[in-house]
Amino acid sequence: MTARSVTLVVNPTAGGGRAERLRTPVLDALRSTGWDVTEVVPGSAAEATALAAAAGPDDLFATLGGDGLLGAVASGAMESGALVAPLPGGRGNDFARAVGITDGILTVAKGLPTATERRVDIGEVAGTRFLGVAAVGYDSVANRIANESRLRGPLVYTVGGVKAVFRTRPRRFVLTVDGRREEVEAWNVAVGNSGRYGGGIHICPDAVLDDGQLDLVVTGRTSRVAFAVTELQTFSGKHVHRPGVRSSRARTVRIEGPSDLDVYADGDPIGRLPVTVTVHREAVRILAG
Repeated sequence: MTARSVTLVVNPTAGGGRAERLRTPVLDALRSTGWDVTEVVPGSAAEATALAAAAGPDDLFATLGGDGLLGAVASGAMESGALVAPLPGGRGNDFARAVGITDGILTVAKGLPTATERRVDIGEVAGTRFLGVAAVGYDSVANRIANESRLRGPLVYTVGGVKAVFRTRPRRFVLTVDGRREEVEAWNVAVGNSGRYGGGIHICPDAVLDDGQLDLVVTGRTSRVAFAVTELQTFSGKHVHRPGVRSSRARTVRIEGPSDLDVYADGDPIGRLPVTVTVHREAVRILAG
């Protein structure tokens, strides 16, 4: 890593205001190791994407926010070839965990000069690119509850998940997986790139970030009690061995189903069914570790 200038992209509202509180300490940490820092607060995800897309391969963007901001910047960096460094300032920070970032954010910021570059895949659904997971069904309800909550930190996803168990039900979906069409009745359909979301949930535990494939996990129809037990095991990834759950890999997944369900990607709503999910192999340069 030879670049000595970095653009710090900040979402002040991420993590219930956590990113805003960390803003000055992170700036100080970056500058203490010799970085020339330019700070930007984009007005929207589209603006963050455009910023990175207009850059060049010698530019470095550090994202201070959650997975949504990171995905928006990564989407633009896919076009420009710019380098992206995640600084976990959101509630879940699941992609940071997926690439091995476990230290505190100031330690991560100070360690950027010696961090390692790697290339990762990025998914795309309904024109929106994502690094983590696109999902519909139970996750639609759980994400909406979490996004509307005033709670801070990963606990918001746990609370949202518990409430969603009682506010949703299995629905009928039509899946076309690499050209193979089937009908399923399922609580949830998740298509993973990193395979993580919700502050530590391993919904697609076998996902690999640079294999050029998506991991599809379908949680089929069971009793509500059995489904609740299955959801408890998503934190360890053992849910894929539960009755009614099946996991596979694909390059393209088309999902058709109820038009009243929002599809979520990296925690944000991106549209209604039907959608097609695809993957771009090793399309984004990430600085981490």
